[in-house]
Amino acid sequence: MNNINTKKFDNKNIVIVSMDKSMLCNVAQIASATLGSSFVNEEILDNDINLCAKIDDKIVAYATTKFIDLDYLEKIIRDKKLQLEKEYEKIGYIDSIAVDENYSGYGIGTLILKNTISKLRENKIGFAIMAGWKNQDIVNIKGLAIKEGFKEEFLIENFWKEDSIKFNFDCTACGKPPCLCSAIIYTKKL
Repeated sequence: MNNINTKKFDNKNIVIVSMDKSMLCNVAQIASATLGSSFVNEEILDNDINLCAKIDDKIVAYATTKFIDLDYLEKIIRDKKLQLEKEYEKIGYIDSIAVDENYSGYGIGTLILKNTISKLRENKIGFAIMAGWKNQDIVNIKGLAIKEGFKEEFLIENFWKEDSIKFNFDCTACGKPPCLCSAIIYTKKL
């Protein structure tokens, strides 16, 4: 673990920027350490909202979000049901949020999620969903999700299994595909 200042970073030191191709290598390194190797590739640049958090020009976190429709939502939640109003033709699927392990616990995840939610609202998206990785009894984004007003909906077993095989990404818990980790689904009306 790198040595960094143990003081809390204030918002003046953290800059949230739109992700571009030049940042992909740094984003992939953060994803690899926190979520698993090959989890991030160039395809995420096609997402609708991609943000990075920087401190002194170093990328320390990222969030990727895509606008989905109800059909895509059904693929994500599979046989589970959500009570959604018909008005939500587009939904914000917060696909991935990760913070460099050396910068975890400084409020950077909260800041990047707040910025993501702000961008969703700017795009007239009224509903957001995200999946929290469940590893044993720990859900990686539970505290962040609840703090930001997301509601815990349900558990989906083997959530990343198909994607881990299709995209050949190694899970930090399961190793080589298939990933057998479960996900907790969180939702929020914006």
